[in-house]
Amino acid sequence: MLAQVDPTILLPYLVGPGAAVVCLLIVGAALYRLTVVHVLPLAGSAVDRHLKQIDALIEGQRTEAAQTAKALASLDKTVRALERRIAQADGGTGWGPDGDGGSIARRPTVDGDGRIKP
Repeated sequence: MLAQVDPTILLPYLVGPGAAVVCLLIVGAALYRLTVVHVLPLAGSAVDRHLKQIDALIEGQRTEAAQTAKALASLDKTVRALERRIAQADGGTGWGPDGDGGSIARRPTVDGDGRIKP
């Protein structure tokens, strides 16, 4: 035998908690749609923009490193040419009167002043 349910007894339960559940589902669906349609594409474009900036920075660093390496190679070539000229000026053998072997730097002696003692 089926029980008879009075609608006036069920109505407060359906209106209160039932309406809250339906309202929660509608608000949840709206937030999901807002996130998927608007927020995620904005975040994706922001990430892409930052990645492009990082790529530009890396490319600038590579260019600067290549220029620095080229400048250092040129400096090294110039110093070697200068050392050859000094060696030639010392008499072709690289041994000057002070016995430094053609080097720009002087070798320390016993006194540490770099001069040859007689």
